[in-house]
Amino acid sequence: MDKPKNLISEDKMVDILTEMSLVNAARNYNKILLEQTGIKPDQYIYDKFGIDSVQFEKSNAYYTEKYDDYERIFDKVKDSLQSLKTHFDELVEEEKRVQDSINKVKREKNRPEFKKEIDSVEVDTTKVDTILTEADRINRLDSLQNNQGPLSREAN
Repeated sequence: MDKPKNLISEDKMVDILTEMSLVNAARNYNKILLEQTGIKPDQYIYDKFGIDSVQFEKSNAYYTEKYDDYERIFDKVKDSLQSLKTHFDELVEEEKRVQDSINKVKREKNRPEFKKEIDSVEVDTTKVDTILTEADRINRLDSLQNNQGPLSREAN
């Protein structure tokens, strides 16, 4: 077979075949959803890469005749897909870690030592009920140790 005038480069062919693999996987995963978007998968790929179906078919046929070239292209496609899979697996793991952290904070928030409690304080013979967290108590102790009563901060 003669080399087509507008042969798609090997690197671009790798990108096109990688994208086709992804689109076909999406089509097989949820065909109805893909159809509802109104996207025509083949036309989407042609538009994305600035080619048409004739150019793709001629280039694909040319590379098919040259087995070593086609094998090299498909090895790169396979590597590209594996790289994408690894990347998405890492994203899924990161998402799980974030969700685990959120769940841990929610669980700890419900532990008794983190819950707010009512503390009675006498100020000039007037009883004042305040709601304190652990951090409030530590700040209050620090201010008392520095000879700054809680009221002196409010006066400033």
